[in-house]
Amino acid sequence: MAPRPTQKQVAQKAGVSQTVVSQVLNGQTNEARINPETRARVQEAIQALGYVPNAAARRLVGGSSSLIGVFTYEAVFPSSTRDFYTPFLEGIEKEASATRLDLLLYTSASGERRSFQTCTRERRSLTDGTILLGNPRAQDRQELSEIVQSGHPLVFIGRRELPDTTVACVEADYLTATAQLTRRFIEAGHRNLLYLGATEQLESALDREHGFHLTAPAGSLQRIATGDLNCEFLSQQLERGITGFLIENDQLMRVLLDVASGMNLRLPDDFSAAVLGDAITGQPGDAHWTRFEIPREKMGRGAVKVLQNLLCGRRETHQSYPCLVIEGRTLGRRPDTGLHR
Repeated sequence: MAPRPTQKQVAQKAGVSQTVVSQVLNGQTNEARINPETRARVQEAIQALGYVPNAAARRLVGGSSSLIGVFTYEAVFPSSTRDFYTPFLEGIEKEASATRLDLLLYTSASGERRSFQTCTRERRSLTDGTILLGNPRAQDRQELSEIVQSGHPLVFIGRRELPDTTVACVEADYLTATAQLTRRFIEAGHRNLLYLGATEQLESALDREHGFHLTAPAGSLQRIATGDLNCEFLSQQLERGITGFLIENDQLMRVLLDVASGMNLRLPDDFSAAVLGDAITGQPGDAHWTRFEIPREKMGRGAVKVLQNLLCGRRETHQSYPCLVIEGRTLGRRPDTGLHR
């Protein structure tokens, strides 16, 4: 393989100094008063030699690589996660293309769970900043805090809290969307509501909880493992008068519907339920479910914009996007049967 052409060779071919080549590469031609003919000669030499500037070197002299990194804490291409993550990535790609940025997808992390810390400082230095998706563990969060404090710009898709620092983010407005759905239950006559959530409490789950409690202060909340959501559990809730279930994710919704079917109960005749978001399990969500949709592509595009704000020193380092409530068919009027009296 032939050696890569150097900046020195470009300078020799164009008949200029390396300083002039560097100024052309870093867009400093106006300040240096380089005439158009000289600039054109340098550009022709770059093309003729196939010279590619080193991104890290350009950053060292105060330039920009026009390259942003993308890191995910979960594998995004297997079918089990592709349906959920793909719109985020599509949004990132579209906005990067529209603003003439290139993307570097970190893929070399090994082991069962990825860690952004495994992306070496040298590889991070190739980029102007990084967009992150997924849920970091406590140890990951400490490392991310140190990276932010070191000066590498980070933007999370989804609200994330880090120790001793604040990280920029774009998020879906889960609080408002949950409050809107809860209000629809109340308008349909439901007074006894139960919020069913997963055992792991992420920031997005806490935002949903807040929206539920703001709208239905007397509503109940329970976090439950899917294995404990069974006939006995559902019977107990119905016997104590629960007629409406707000379900945190599609996995719990599927289990609830299976249990109800086994008990010969139907939605919304016997009780109502709604899902607080999109399907995250890789299985397509049911179009009949009452739910809200997360604006994932818009959030991906927004993450690129927020990262650019960071790089330009602007203050707009947080964006929140409204979710779209879908009526569906699993929310109806409060049933007036002996089961709920």
